[in-house]
Amino acid sequence: MAGISLTGMASGLDTDSIISQLMALEQNKVVAVQMRQVKVQAHKDDLSAIKTKLDAFKSAAAALSDTATWKATQTTSSADPTKLDVALLGGAGIGGHTLQIDKLASSAQHGFTYTPSATAGSFDLYYGSDPLATGASKVTVSVAANATASDVATAINANENAPVYAAVIKDASNNERIVFSSRKTGQSSDFTVDPAAMGAGSSIVEDGTYSRTGTTLNASFKLDGEAVARTSESNIVDNAIPGVRLTLKGITASPMSVTTTAAAIDTAGVGKKVQALVDAYNAVVTATRAQLTEKNDPKATTTSGLQAGSLFGDSGLTSMLGQMKSQMTQVVTGLGLTSLADIGITIPKSTGAAVTQEAKDGKLTFDSTVLTTALNTDWTKVRDLFTGKGATKGVSSLLTGFVDKQTSTSGVLTGRMASDDTTLKDFTAQITKLNDRMTSTQARLKAQFTAMETALNQSQTQQAWLTSQISSLPSLR
Repeated sequence: MAGISLTGMASGLDTDSIISQLMALEQNKVVAVQMRQVKVQAHKDDLSAIKTKLDAFKSAAAALSDTATWKATQTTSSADPTKLDVALLGGAGIGGHTLQIDKLASSAQHGFTYTPSATAGSFDLYYGSDPLATGASKVTVSVAANATASDVATAINANENAPVYAAVIKDASNNERIVFSSRKTGQSSDFTVDPAAMGAGSSIVEDGTYSRTGTTLNASFKLDGEAVARTSESNIVDNAIPGVRLTLKGITASPMSVTTTAAAIDTAGVGKKVQALVDAYNAVVTATRAQLTEKNDPKATTTSGLQAGSLFGDSGLTSMLGQMKSQMTQVVTGLGLTSLADIGITIPKSTGAAVTQEAKDGKLTFDSTVLTTALNTDWTKVRDLFTGKGATKGVSSLLTGFVDKQTSTSGVLTGRMASDDTTLKDFTAQITKLNDRMTSTQARLKAQFTAMETALNQSQTQQAWLTSQISSLPSLR
């Protein structure tokens, strides 16, 4: 009888409906746990979002103690980077030069006619004009049967070791040619093609078109107005200005300047990092304040309603914001400068007699002109303010230490998130247990109602038989 439903057959009751209503009552228990689960998950997610902002704040603070931030380095620049790129190699002299670019280095080039064949073959490519020269290395290019000129060019371009690039062009008579261009530049970029192993009937023959070789392939430029131009086989030149790499990119109509500075810190870069610190701090304040002021609804039943206000008025986070502001505005001693206010990080000024909302929220503002003045006066004091000096910790260390404390297992964030994880696991186990119990309860109820209907049906059948038997008895009158 397993799987057979006898809904109301004998009793006239809608037993399926009765079971569904009973199970709905059980499902309410699952829903209640799920609602609590949504709330705890929202609590964890909201804490995690604040932790992400805190981690970004820590990174911004750490960046200002990075030795690279305060390393004095030289810089070099050209008047027109589209025509000349410059880069420091090290040890460059301070001052300026002029450079006029008359010609860029080019690649050796040769044009070939190509005849395909039904037989596969190959040809060899060598750097240099003499394949038998000592040290000459070759690259063999396989040519498939019936390969087209485009197939040959594709095979060459796909080979990273090939000394040339290949392109197919058509002349005025619409005849195809393969043009090989060296992957090097300058007079030494010439190459040789050896077609000895081409398939029967196939050929690749130089026809003299598109040929470029020799010293005309070298770059030409004049440094500091010299009368005789210098040449280079490459457009990258390391031996013209000591300590400076030149990358020639375009011809110039007149000399352009190349300037190398004395070693100095990147003040603009420092300014960006200080701004990033303030922005990261304010982002923590904004995110945390938003959570603290979002009210919850004890009667909420929707997902969004249950998620709202998980951290409303949270005392731990309120305390964290207060401590964080104290860290940013504290006075330090023994470092030359005494606080971040000395480099322009302050509480927003009031508007007339009114305190600004930013100040009420605990945000800070940054005046870059104050930082610039401090850097120009003595940048080492600004450095020491962040990095510390001797046994005295700098602001960066104090701020990163503060974040580490908040995000430790005993802090206001991570420990509570771990507790939420444990609670969420418990909820998942409860839901699984309730669902399993519902499944077994539903099966039991169905079995009980089926047994009841079967018993009633049998009783009704017996009653009908007895009634029939009695009615068939002869009358006693």
